[in-house]
Amino acid sequence: MSDSVTQSDIVSGLQALGLQPGDVAFVHSSLSSFGHVEGGAETVVRAFLEVLGPEGTLSAPIFRNGYFNGGPDQVWDRDNSPSQMGRISETVRAWPGARRSRHAVHPIAAVGRLAEDLAERHNVTDFAFDSPFARFIELNAWTVLLGVPFNNCTLIHLLEERAAIPYRRRVDLTGTVIDQGVPQKKTFPFLQRYPGVGNDFLPLGDRLEQAGQVHIGTIGACTVRCFRSRDLYDVGMISLRQNPLFLVREKDRETARQYLPKYGEMLDSAPALPLHRPEHPVARRLSEVLRIPRPFTSPTVEVRNRWETPDDLIIEEFRLKGGPNPLVPGAIAIPKDRPGPFPAVICLHGTGGTWEREMEQPFFAHGSTLVGWARELARRGFATVALTQFSHPPRPEPWDWEGPKLLPAYGQTGMGALVSDVLLCVDYLQTRPEVDRKRIGVGGFSLGGIAAFYGFAVDPRLAACFTFCGGVGSARRLIREGTTRYHSVYYYTPGLLSGHLDHPQLVSALAPRPLLVCGATEDVGMPLAGLRDFEAAAQAVYRGREAGDRFRLFVEEGPHAMTLNAFETAAEWLAGELRK
Repeated sequence: MSDSVTQSDIVSGLQALGLQPGDVAFVHSSLSSFGHVEGGAETVVRAFLEVLGPEGTLSAPIFRNGYFNGGPDQVWDRDNSPSQMGRISETVRAWPGARRSRHAVHPIAAVGRLAEDLAERHNVTDFAFDSPFARFIELNAWTVLLGVPFNNCTLIHLLEERAAIPYRRRVDLTGTVIDQGVPQKKTFPFLQRYPGVGNDFLPLGDRLEQAGQVHIGTIGACTVRCFRSRDLYDVGMISLRQNPLFLVREKDRETARQYLPKYGEMLDSAPALPLHRPEHPVARRLSEVLRIPRPFTSPTVEVRNRWETPDDLIIEEFRLKGGPNPLVPGAIAIPKDRPGPFPAVICLHGTGGTWEREMEQPFFAHGSTLVGWARELARRGFATVALTQFSHPPRPEPWDWEGPKLLPAYGQTGMGALVSDVLLCVDYLQTRPEVDRKRIGVGGFSLGGIAAFYGFAVDPRLAACFTFCGGVGSARRLIREGTTRYHSVYYYTPGLLSGHLDHPQLVSALAPRPLLVCGATEDVGMPLAGLRDFEAAAQAVYRGREAGDRFRLFVEEGPHAMTLNAFETAAEWLAGELRK
């Protein structure tokens, strides 16, 4: 047939869209969308494998419609249950050498070099940090939509789970799983939408296309859309921070809105907590101005998952509870098979970040920040903790910085809320037998840098601090000479300057503990003059305490960013200061 689609046509089309040897592709598909394909679904799979080559990996969803929703009598056989996601996905599932993942609700099949990496995971929830879908983000896999719309893109559900989106609730789905011929009753926690709330992923697809991040082509009669997993994640998480109902159908948004956290009610009903009262007089005044609350009791820890990683770490995902903020999500990474206790580092992300980005397996520069830097420090011998900070998903505070402006009406501040999490994390690390309690450091980028700095100032249990373009320098200089709109209201705490608590005036509460401030000549968040003011004050105080070598200012040419060079400087500095 002259209008038939051949393997060569598909290969040429995929290559024109940007797929290359060694890539990872996760494919949602409709075979009929091509028109007639010579050889059917096998031809499509062979074309992908030809393009991706022996170093690449092809993956597809092999879900069953409504699996386990029908009740506990349902059975899923990991090796033999067919996919109900179309003929192409079933062909991938049954392909020689294919590996199939073990999560019965959202299983995938994979062929190629990373098939085992993707399939042999023990994730508890569908889209958990150790799931195949999270691994797609780490690998920056291509998502390929063959003749199907964005509403078919399963990876978007990872955004909903990671943000613990409020219009979904956790339910248990139970049934029988047969794995290598052995049946076992299993229960899977699942995020189920509330009745009357439907998804619409098309607006997210439109945003990706408008940003030029979707490659669109035609093969036969099939419209093909390809995009990178990281682009989808970045645009999706930004969209959710702007609007938690962004992925909800327009007609259902009012229904979904009733499930959003009632932040005003939370503030009205929150118990009054005493303020943190450090012994140092400057630190005490700072704590009073920041209104840093302290709980009456030690935090409780909910461990959500624990696993060993290929890079010789043990990672635990947790939530801290019992502090002034309802929950603090995070993870700790501990070197495996090495003698402890280890020096520990609390790692804090910038605006828009999450603990997951700090703990991803690859370590590389991504935009203005670094992905995986907390995990990289763990690979270098530290016990590291990454937290998701105040007003970021999945926390119950507003995600668009509306929360901090409400807090002064209740005698609180956004900065105090950020710092209280640091103190709560120190409480937590003091309970971990793997951690050397006298060698706990803290550091962060941008938003995380200023939270780390103030936490260091008010908590003498912290043995060292480092910041990357963290807004540390001089708030007065920023107001007089800088771009004040860059920082949200959390940064401008009432009484900071009138109380003589600008950053250079805090140094007496820091010295002689080691401090590294990494800045940039064109940092929109802090003028260079502010860094120099702080440097002069710090050098004078540290030298006066015969600890001149324990303060360091590292300035790079360039804009507001966390660079690989600054990270290596900090990593070397930490090795010297926390391993003494």
